[in-house]
Amino acid sequence: MTPRNPAQRERLGLLLCLVVAALVHGWLATRNWTAGFMPGHEFRQSQTAFISHFIDRENDFSLLYEAPIVGKPWVSILLEVPVYEWSVVLLSRATGWSHVVAARSISLACFYLTLPALWLLLGWIGVERMRRVLPLVLILTCPVYIFYSRAFLMESMELMACAWFLVGFVGMMERRRWPWFVLTTIAGTAAALIKSATFAVWLLPAAAYGAWQLGRDLRARAGWGPIVVTVFWGLAGAIVPLGALRLWIELTDPIKANHASAWIFTSANLSLGNWGLNDLSARFSAATWGTLLQRWQEALMAPALIGVALLAGLVAFPAQRVRVAGLAAVFFLAQLLFPFAYAYQEYYFYACAVFLLAALGAVLGGVLDSRLPRWAAWLVVAVLPLAQLHNYGRVYYPQQIIPSPGGHPFTLALRDLTPRESVIVVSGADWAAIIPLYAERRALMIRNGLENDRAYLQRAFADLADEEVSALVLLREYRYKPLVRELAVAAFGLESTPTFSYADVDIYCSRRLGQRVRQGLKERGNYSALIVPSTEAAAPVETGVFRLNAGVARTELRAVTPTPFQGRFDYGLGTFPYEGRTVINAHPHSELWLRAPGASSRIEWDYGMVAAAWERAGDKSDGIDLVITGLRPGQGERELYRRRLDPVARPADRGLQREVIPYAPLPGELLHFSTGPGGSLSYDWAYWARIEVK
Repeated sequence: MTPRNPAQRERLGLLLCLVVAALVHGWLATRNWTAGFMPGHEFRQSQTAFISHFIDRENDFSLLYEAPIVGKPWVSILLEVPVYEWSVVLLSRATGWSHVVAARSISLACFYLTLPALWLLLGWIGVERMRRVLPLVLILTCPVYIFYSRAFLMESMELMACAWFLVGFVGMMERRRWPWFVLTTIAGTAAALIKSATFAVWLLPAAAYGAWQLGRDLRARAGWGPIVVTVFWGLAGAIVPLGALRLWIELTDPIKANHASAWIFTSANLSLGNWGLNDLSARFSAATWGTLLQRWQEALMAPALIGVALLAGLVAFPAQRVRVAGLAAVFFLAQLLFPFAYAYQEYYFYACAVFLLAALGAVLGGVLDSRLPRWAAWLVVAVLPLAQLHNYGRVYYPQQIIPSPGGHPFTLALRDLTPRESVIVVSGADWAAIIPLYAERRALMIRNGLENDRAYLQRAFADLADEEVSALVLLREYRYKPLVRELAVAAFGLESTPTFSYADVDIYCSRRLGQRVRQGLKERGNYSALIVPSTEAAAPVETGVFRLNAGVARTELRAVTPTPFQGRFDYGLGTFPYEGRTVINAHPHSELWLRAPGASSRIEWDYGMVAAAWERAGDKSDGIDLVITGLRPGQGERELYRRRLDPVARPADRGLQREVIPYAPLPGELLHFSTGPGGSLSYDWAYWARIEVK
């Protein structure tokens, strides 16, 4: 039955609006939920995802985490305490979900956990119980809160922490009880450390509320006691979060300042550049505000509609005037505080749009309280949420439903065909982590503007001296800027012509890996649109004795201890999976040199031959010789071990062979391991599974 009481009908109508808005939000936010592609400032999302990837991969839950984007030291871009990234990794491990799905789940859950705090805050500022539904409906239908509540970003976690901080602060100032202080401190510290720029915005209403409390005490003329108590509680609510933020800045700024290019992320440089904190002209620039209005159009609704609604609220509804003005002021002050951040990254409005939407909700409350016919009042109320949903469908939804796993064919090829522990160098993508994320490789992203800085490039490349650089990636016009290519080819032993290309991207692999990558591309045939030059033009496999840097040893020779310093592999140094383990290709001639530990007592060597060497039809292997020699430069050599492995003639020689050789090292002795042919080189498909000198 339809209620006859108008107030009851209005309550039911508001509840219905809230339920519908929540259902619409949930349905829209979860479209294309499992896709690997992260639309909406993928530049920033990929950074968060990349940090999460390495936290998981390295099992590194420390404060000084790896952010391997702009070269070594890998601990460099320490912008936030990675609470969000830790949560993503832990949820992914607990559920088996991909990082993207875990991140979206956490983001959406944090958004919904913000709503109860906003409900309480609306009550603190005197919004009647059912009228609080109106701001929540606007928030649930707001484009930025639909689209970015599913993003691989900490925005919703930060918003949740800020909202509960403000709940705790207001409660603490009203009640003067320690449980409220605990809530304020925990939520505020989390907010300060997860994203300080957002926390700064929420400090504005906290400071305003504290100032209002102080003004009330002064007007009461009750002496200094109440004033001192108010100041004490107000400072107590902020001192721990701000103190923790200060400690974080003091810990991380020197690390960033000493990096070849991460110095731009120090707090001082972020304030000057990314945020525009110290740029007074930007705050009142017509160009800046023109860009900001475009961001309103994307993240919220048409600026004209916002302006008309606010003006109508201030003029037509005196009872809502203070509330509308105060809430809208926080929205505008946030943009004045960080003009560049809001002008060029519309997801920043996630931090402050709730204040504007609460102001607009107060205006809609005034509409329902007005003398307009009920049908007309409800029609006006419907305009704003419908305008927002229309905006979302026009701006964001087409991006959200793109059916893409993320990345490009060339990033998949780098992921599949280069060593897992190797490093890539990228020029032409600034410091965006998109390429290294999908390639799953640590990276030196050469920031735009530094590609012609010889001193910087030499320093950054020298920092990678103990890493294996498997590829150089040049994008767009950066393909024709020669300095990066020339220095990288010389420093990292890269091929001098592109190993393969994709659209406007050229990839130069190391000479050691070039032929393997080309062969992999040929065999797999599943990397569409990659251009591979003819093999006649390719550099030959390096067959002579070569020095091994620590990076190559880590990527290809992890099964050898201690780390070898020199090698020779006539068929290329590489590994392959065999019978459940990763083994080193040791087809003759293959040799390794390493320095024997002084306290060694034995050598353990696991090796064998691939079964096809004796099982194939027709000609088969005629065996191999495995030899260990002790070398003392200038003092001769001694043979420590020799074995002829002939699996065709001796069935006992088939399969994995495990040898333990007693060994007493001589001072300064080097160990030389080798695989040689028993006769011909044909079908001698040998491998080394493990070498360990103990």
